[in-house]
Amino acid sequence: MDNIEKLGQELAQVYFRIEERRNHWHTISREFISTTLKELVARFPMFDWTVDINEVWQNMESVYVMFNYVPSGIVEKTPNAVIQKMKKGGLLSFSQSRNGQIVTWVAYPFVDGITEDGPKNTVLHTAEPEEVDQAYILWYAEKFLEEMISWENDSREEIGFIKKHR
Repeated sequence: MDNIEKLGQELAQVYFRIEERRNHWHTISREFISTTLKELVARFPMFDWTVDINEVWQNMESVYVMFNYVPSGIVEKTPNAVIQKMKKGGLLSFSQSRNGQIVTWVAYPFVDGITEDGPKNTVLHTAEPEEVDQAYILWYAEKFLEEMISWENDSREEIGFIKKHR
């Protein structure tokens, strides 16, 4: 019984910490991340990127910066149409996880209609909300740009092209 009581107290502490994290996200982190990313976007408009907040899931929200859609340079030609394929994304997200921690992750760009899969994702780091300061955000913005440079430069033959005939 003593062990069950100890585990019950530990679980209560975990629940309390989750609520602290969520409260920090709603009162500080979300707006701070958004403001910092907006300052970054304003300072470097040549990247053609946008900041937004995904609030579809309460307590699993995210603030992200994403490259706007651009023509990929790949064109599908059929007897009836010429279709410019769009390159979508390239995204850096600071997302609230189920336990209130902040997961920093990257979604890589993809060319719409070329592969069946959407963007590939990589988790960069998981942090406590109190750890996410300006230096943290800028560090991961640099990592994000490095990942995008690598994605654009590296040879990566897409396997399994799909053909959509309209």
